[in-house]
Amino acid sequence: MSADFATVPAAELPELLDVIIWDMSGHHPVEAWRAELLARPDAESEDVQRAIAVIDEYLAPEGSPEALVAQARAWPDI
Repeated sequence: MSADFATVPAAELPELLDVIIWDMSGHHPVEAWRAELLARPDAESEDVQRAIAVIDEYLAPEGSPEALVAQARAWPDI
């Protein structure tokens, strides 16, 4: 599955990635998606950083400290 996150509004990215990564089966090129997000002009914005954290949580071993930190960054209100 290829994606172009360059045109997706930053505020929609965390939830969109959450749905794609966690709710859709198949292999996801998350490393490429992460690089694409980091290349955005607004990469330092809170919303894009949250989207990157969604990917980081997916990449981290389940239940690991890294996964928990990423989850807290991705969903600070939970």
